[in-house]
Amino acid sequence: PGERMQGSGKWIAGGVIGLIGVLGLFLSARAHDATFYYVGLAVFVLSVLIVGAMVKRHFDMQESAHG
Repeated sequence: PGERMQGSGKWIAGGVIGLIGVLGLFLSARAHDATFYYVGLAVFVLSVLIVGAMVKRHFDMQESAHG
């Protein structure tokens, strides 16, 4: 049960980070100046990198457990 809850927390964190990335895209799309445009894009790119790192870590842990 504890491991399942920990896995659920990772899914929730990934979802929240993904949502923040989408909000960054909305910020960028509705920007009236270059600063908000680039900040929104940076937030999106950072969220994609974080979620990608989370996925990589998951598969690396899975591989080390079976190998």
